[in-house]
Amino acid sequence: MFCTTLFSGSGYDEPFTENMTQLIEYMQKGGRFRLVEGHDDICRYCPNRESEGCALGTENVADRDRAALEVTGFTPGRELGRTELLERLGQLKEEDFRYVCKDCRWQEEGLCSYALLRERTKP
Repeated sequence: MFCTTLFSGSGYDEPFTENMTQLIEYMQKGGRFRLVEGHDDICRYCPNRESEGCALGTENVADRDRAALEVTGFTPGRELGRTELLERLGQLKEEDFRYVCKDCRWQEEGLCSYALLRERTKP
């Protein structure tokens, strides 16, 4: 949820970046998506994906996913459109962003921020 809103074209490698770009374009054109636990369509082309999780730390990724569900109030299995997602993310406070993204390498590298989230979720 957060990553599709904050993605700026940087990724682990070209296949991952192309997949993420295609997923975002699909959402921008009105495509709906279903929230899942575990591997999702974003993970599909991640070079760090393993059968049981993530080579970079499954617990870290799973913790961020759980935190994102918690702060948004969404549940696995829920189907969403981009408008609903942006409305909900636009309601979040900075401490919600920090709670979800606290150990994410992309946030630590400055590729995403609460200020960018606010900018991208403006009505």
